[in-house]
Amino acid sequence: MFQYDSYFDEQLKNTPYSSSYEELEDYRNLLEMIVEDLISMKLADTGEAAYSRGVVITEKEMRDYFFKMPAARDRGGYYFILGESVKNGFDYIEARTKKTVSGSKSGSKVMLPIKNLRERYDLSESETLLMVLAIIAQTDRSYERIVGFGQDDVQQNVPTLGFGIALIRRAVDDSEFDVADFVSEERGLFNGLFMSAGVNSFNPLKTKLVLTGAALEYICGEGIYKRNGLKLLSREEEPVFFKDESIGIKAVLDDECMKGEKLFLACEDAEEVLSLVCGAAKDKGLKVYEIDISKIVKTDDNSLTELFDSLVFITGLSENVLLVSGLETDDYETDYKPIYKKIAELKSSRPIFMSGGGEAPKSLQKGNPVLSIKIGKPDVASRIAMWKHFLKEYGISLEKGFTIDEIADCYELSYSGIRAAAKQAKLDLLQKGVKKVGRDMITDALKGITTVNFNGLAKEVKTVYTWEDISMKEAERKLLMTACNRYKVKNGIGEGWGITKKNAYGNGVSVLLYGPTGTGKTMAAQVVAREVGLPLYRVDTSQLFSKYIGETQKNLNSVFDEADKSNVILFFDEADALFSKRTDVENSNDRYANQEIAFLLQRVEEYKGMSLLATNYYSGFDKAFVRRITYAVRLEQPDEEERLKLWTSILPDGVPVEKNIDFAFFAKQFELTGSNIKAILLSAAYMAGAEGGKLSVQHIVKAMKYEFDKLGMMPDSGKFGPYAAYLYV
Repeated sequence: MFQYDSYFDEQLKNTPYSSSYEELEDYRNLLEMIVEDLISMKLADTGEAAYSRGVVITEKEMRDYFFKMPAARDRGGYYFILGESVKNGFDYIEARTKKTVSGSKSGSKVMLPIKNLRERYDLSESETLLMVLAIIAQTDRSYERIVGFGQDDVQQNVPTLGFGIALIRRAVDDSEFDVADFVSEERGLFNGLFMSAGVNSFNPLKTKLVLTGAALEYICGEGIYKRNGLKLLSREEEPVFFKDESIGIKAVLDDECMKGEKLFLACEDAEEVLSLVCGAAKDKGLKVYEIDISKIVKTDDNSLTELFDSLVFITGLSENVLLVSGLETDDYETDYKPIYKKIAELKSSRPIFMSGGGEAPKSLQKGNPVLSIKIGKPDVASRIAMWKHFLKEYGISLEKGFTIDEIADCYELSYSGIRAAAKQAKLDLLQKGVKKVGRDMITDALKGITTVNFNGLAKEVKTVYTWEDISMKEAERKLLMTACNRYKVKNGIGEGWGITKKNAYGNGVSVLLYGPTGTGKTMAAQVVAREVGLPLYRVDTSQLFSKYIGETQKNLNSVFDEADKSNVILFFDEADALFSKRTDVENSNDRYANQEIAFLLQRVEEYKGMSLLATNYYSGFDKAFVRRITYAVRLEQPDEEERLKLWTSILPDGVPVEKNIDFAFFAKQFELTGSNIKAILLSAAYMAGAEGGKLSVQHIVKAMKYEFDKLGMMPDSGKFGPYAAYLYV
């Protein structure tokens, strides 16, 4: 039987470890000295094969037990045959550890994982030996037969607590080691070192000693535990974008009362949560591990147990913070139930952060309540800082005279939205071969990343018109521009001057466009959307209304909820159908119709974005609604001067037009709306194109006749003057 000097080189006792491998080898030598002693005892005086009948139990063991007086029998008492040799082995390891630690202060950076774990979990010598036994059994296949022999069953090649205790009792004074402590609630399985799946509550001695994946990789120095959706998060150097929220999370990490608490960070943007938690942890010198629940939802029970045992180990190390992301609020989701149960049971020496888009699932509230922190979208100042940071990160320069402040104010984007927009702008810049980006390119990039789904209740309208294309009085133009400018600065001014705090319904902008048919209300809506730089979505009123009670309100809710999550302008064409006057209640239909109107008024007032409403019948609007809208712009029939501008500006420059066409004549003779003039000119252009010639007066007169026919009007040949003959060609 070998002793201390056979396993340890005394000449190395005062030399530091050069690697964690050397530390593990010394602990392995210590364990093998004890195992060799136990195996030697079992083999002594046996006259038959060690593995006969698959059971290893010797006559000597029976004699040692039953041939003694009852008081002298081994019934769990402690006797340590190798006491001196094992003590020398621990002293040897301690001496080398101290040399390594003292050397690290002068520049050496050797990590000693077993030393760290002994200190972190306050492991006794007995507990340390159990841990080392599990390490060696999981990393050396030769130990399978040794463990099976030691446990008297060749099929049981995973060490049990009973086998570990048998080793301990031949090595150290285990009078302070209590089997119950190993599976206790307070220090059960040493807080994540061992797998909980191996626990045998009926007979703790049969509990299997298997280290969690994270603990084994930490000890063996094989890197970061990355299985089952778990990853170590890191952030490049970034400015503090979320100052108030970051301060709050750092305070939580500092507070002793928050140790082990679960905090739910309610936020739609997962990237924003990662930035917040990583930023706060980085300032505290901590690492952040994230487990994405959506990636492990189909994981089997054994793998889930191994994963969450590893999480207990990871969070048990003082330098780690855990973030559980991707939580769903549906408590009845079958796939999530076992995961939520394990999260509820999860313990840590630091606060555990969780995140999701809604509220914390109720199933997580069992036991300790989950504290919630609501994190909204960043304010204007934060968005400006993010834009500048990501534009710089992607090497994007802005055109002279263009600043990003207006975009940051107008577009209420989250952290990930701004990052994605900057990436898209960079891609567009490369594709177009330009060196700098302007406002239009940024807004195009923003539209490119905007994803919105109204389920058929609203459709996007292309915004092709500009201020030069629309004809309106100067006062109307100024009022419409005022509405655009208000929306562009609504957040910066609203937050900076404190106006938003005094407004119970938010700081959205609503504009009512009213006037006769054909005066350019839809065109005006497109001009506004183009000026502001937001996508325009026309709400389909025919799809909104339903004969079923409550269905119309449900559809309206769906439209506004989707718009709230995006940066879009809602356009209600023929809005009088929605916002008509409420009537006296004579039957149940009247009552429900009035409820729908009241509900719509409330949602428009609460909507934080921009809403445009067009109608031909201003007098039919509910007065309560008119009081609540931000601006009302009347679009009137164009006068002669405005009509002439329309006649000469609607057609693109590429249309070939004969010289000397007297557009002033048509502007004076015919009181047409902008939409009428546009229809006539386009029809005339296509006729000219089909004939292979230039657009002429003859084409215009023919197109006017077709437009009058469409409107059910008889053309007055006298008004056509010298061109009347073309009416009959």
